[in-house]
Amino acid sequence: MIVEGRSIGEAYIKALEAVVENKVPYWYLTVHISQPVRDTGMKREISSLEVRDWLDVINVEDSVFQAFSRFRFSKPDPWTKGFTGEDWINGRIKDLLHPDGYYNKALRSGFSFDQLKEVEERLRARDRRGKKMHGGASNALVCQVFLPHEDLRRACFLRPCAKGLRCLVMIDFKPEGDTLNLMAVFRSQYFDTKAYGNFIALAILLYSMCRRTDYRPGAIVSTANKVTFDRHGNLLYQHFKREGVI
Repeated sequence: MIVEGRSIGEAYIKALEAVVENKVPYWYLTVHISQPVRDTGMKREISSLEVRDWLDVINVEDSVFQAFSRFRFSKPDPWTKGFTGEDWINGRIKDLLHPDGYYNKALRSGFSFDQLKEVEERLRARDRRGKKMHGGASNALVCQVFLPHEDLRRACFLRPCAKGLRCLVMIDFKPEGDTLNLMAVFRSQYFDTKAYGNFIALAILLYSMCRRTDYRPGAIVSTANKVTFDRHGNLLYQHFKREGVI
């Protein structure tokens, strides 16, 4: 099933509603966000990893962001130690973009080289006329996040549940003309605590890559190979209803 939305918030609410209302016929779900970045001028350089510093740039859908930020989960985010939705969003941003982030470390050094740096250098390449150099190689800008020598090995141990494995499997940068799209695959994704923040973190990564390589930000396509909840799905859904978002 594919859920489509213009903004991150619109797509997320549609996805959450579809899952809670049992409208997703299978165990997986693809979310297509056509405009995850609202500022396509690419003039602002932002180093902050706090979501509120990105609200003028990332298309979070303000009403969804405010409602999600006010929701209080029963468990703290591992990064921020806070319980609010905003704390959980900031945790997802740090997972992907902080040097010590679980996903960032895999991307930067998991295979003994910096995958994001390799992609950036390829996207910055120009021919003698200064034009972007598209071709077969630019259709294979795939970065592996799930580390077989760590994650797969642990997953194959005989145990009831292997905890702490990376959920983000890979990200794939797809240039189309002057537009750069970003595709992501999660082996599993919590659609209450983590999905909305993951989409925002991916949008920040897309914006940052576009700014450094002179591309326009395009769409984000995120596939969760397993859709699940961390005990807050219905509570969050009812909260959005009370807030008038759904």
